[in-house]
Amino acid sequence: MKVNALAEVGYDLPASTMTTEEAIRATGITNVLMAGGLPLNRETLDSMPSARRIICKWAIHRQDEQGRAAIDYERAAGALRGAKELARQDPRIEAYLIDDFSSASVTAGVRPEHLARLQYLNALEPPQLPFMGTIYTMTLDKPELAGLLPHFAGYLTPLWHAADIDGLPADVRRLARMSGGKPQLLCIYLYDFGNHRQIGYELMRRQLDVAETLLREKAVYGVVILGTCMMDLDWESNACLTDWLQEKGGRPV
Repeated sequence: MKVNALAEVGYDLPASTMTTEEAIRATGITNVLMAGGLPLNRETLDSMPSARRIICKWAIHRQDEQGRAAIDYERAAGALRGAKELARQDPRIEAYLIDDFSSASVTAGVRPEHLARLQYLNALEPPQLPFMGTIYTMTLDKPELAGLLPHFAGYLTPLWHAADIDGLPADVRRLARMSGGKPQLLCIYLYDFGNHRQIGYELMRRQLDVAETLLREKAVYGVVILGTCMMDLDWESNACLTDWLQEKGGRPV
């Protein structure tokens, strides 16, 4: 994530100075989701030399002048072209994520034909990047998803409300049934964005333990810890992550 990214979008949180490269070195995690305002350009890639696997992301919607979500296909297509150009230069890029998809994009009125057009553009010139979509667990009841999920090769599955952690395995299994078992990349947060509050040590530990179980059961193929622009803050969630990584970071999955 961009340094201190959340402050730029209005979150009243302590200032962070951590870069993505510093987060990689502090945690030993070398797989990176380019989130939180990181621009899709060569400078961003060069700023994280220790990264080994990278997923680019952009949205297919934007906020209009009234603050409502509106589909912006041309902007999304331009971002995809930019990501493909970067992938031609840098083989670390392995996928392209359409962010906030099951929330804001569906609200904005995204249709299967929007995704089909992007997939055609993706296939037209190499490299063809696997498409992923962000599917929040609290949106699985949306009827629109049935016609949209087939257009993705896999999903980022975030838990927006930390207190719902015990229901996460059932949600992961449900999305697997809905999608025909396509791969999921789990996402848990260092801050409870759904309830606008910090996450205590025990709840963060519960999130990490559930995520590890899902990994070992092969229900998900990886876990995103979001995000780097909070990892240097004096929070219980960060203390828990540090302890957990020291305890379990070297164990094979």
